[in-house]
Amino acid sequence: MRHLLASLDLCATTMGFSQLPNGSVAPDFTISDIDGEAHNLYSYLDSGYAVIIDFSATWCGPCWNYHTSGVFEEIYQAHGPDGANDVRILFIESDNNTTDGDLHGTGTNTWGDWTAGVPYPIADNGANIFDLYQCAYYPTIFTVCPNRIIQQTGQATAEGHINYFQSGSCAPATRPNDVSLLEYLGPNRTCPETPTPLSVRVMNQGTEPLTAFTLTASTLFGTDLLTYNWTGNLDTYEMEVVELGDAIFPSTSMFLIDVTSADDYEGNNSVSETMNLTSEIATSLVRVRFTTDNVPNNNRWDITDGAGDVVASTAFGDMTENQTEYEWWVNLGATGCYKFTVYDQPGNRGNIECDISTFNEDGVNINTIFTVNNNSNWAALNKGFLVNEVIMNVGEQAATPIALYPNPTSGMLTLQGLSTVDNQRVEIRDAQGKLVFEQERPAAGATWVLDLNELNNGLYILTVIHGGRRVTQSIVRF
Repeated sequence: MRHLLASLDLCATTMGFSQLPNGSVAPDFTISDIDGEAHNLYSYLDSGYAVIIDFSATWCGPCWNYHTSGVFEEIYQAHGPDGANDVRILFIESDNNTTDGDLHGTGTNTWGDWTAGVPYPIADNGANIFDLYQCAYYPTIFTVCPNRIIQQTGQATAEGHINYFQSGSCAPATRPNDVSLLEYLGPNRTCPETPTPLSVRVMNQGTEPLTAFTLTASTLFGTDLLTYNWTGNLDTYEMEVVELGDAIFPSTSMFLIDVTSADDYEGNNSVSETMNLTSEIATSLVRVRFTTDNVPNNNRWDITDGAGDVVASTAFGDMTENQTEYEWWVNLGATGCYKFTVYDQPGNRGNIECDISTFNEDGVNINTIFTVNNNSNWAALNKGFLVNEVIMNVGEQAATPIALYPNPTSGMLTLQGLSTVDNQRVEIRDAQGKLVFEQERPAAGATWVLDLNELNNGLYILTVIHGGRRVTQSIVRF
């Protein structure tokens, strides 16, 4: 494929770009290079080395340009085994359809000899590791720090790579007491006067066991939100998600979570986030309308409650017709703070349109919470809203939220209040959006009994589909 345009920055392999995000824990692997020597990632990390992994393919022009730029040779000479000895580099040819001849420049699917003058290890047939890291294009270049945390450093200069793996956030553990805040994990939307849970991922970056520390959350302008004293036992590089508790935010504001106890290194003691307060008010009855683009399987939406649990959703692939409007009716069933998120994966063609609106018991639209469209500008957008009224009775002109009982259920679930439309079916998905149960309505009538004894305990999303309309409610199996 020598005709590929060398000026392109990336060689895409799939429609979605879902590689492991920065801050993830690197999966361990062992691979043998073309000389038969085995390389285990965690063995290198445990020895204090940072590891740069270059996932490339012999037919990829941008990969060849970067490979032959001399960046990695410069790094390896200065920081490899014969230099400062603080980094290792692994080149992994990740397309198993290429050949050894392609790797050595004698095949037909290559830009040249990838082994010429390369001092660092080269491995072939690494598609399984490419998939393990959820890569979607070549080259994908990760730096893995000794603490096992990954950063996509990409096609950086030698100086750029060196600056990263020599930074305090990537350095091996050398100080006895070093609390590292890796990322904020709580919500970034809430409602006025609503307790909002805050949480962070913490790592022991010190050489001694970590048994206690103090975290303080405060707004950018110094308003204290809460303080949490943690106790436990974390060995070097062990991590834990710390739930600090609930905070009430006075307004939309940036806030910080800081380590405020004694610590040997302050460079990794803080994370920040912006908390957005919503002004949108809704009843529990909402309608979602979604007009797909030309790649409908890249579109979906979900609604989460104040605890971050999904209470209504679709999955990628649920919408199958392009440039088609779909409609769902959802009765959230409880007051509180919610978040609606719409997803449109990169690689789409055409424009989506989506809105979520709220209705009263007569089926009258009282508020359009969120209207959005997209033409490949973003992958996800969200909007918060506060439900301050639960709708119990809905007129015939609205999509009637069905009654479910008993809910929670130990196995048998009765649906009541169904419409008389033919060809109804029910779908049930787990909290991750996986379809776990589906059934066609066996007969007409006001009730429909489902046998859910085969489902595991947990939260599920039940959708009754009739024609172009959908009614969705959450259920609990115990």
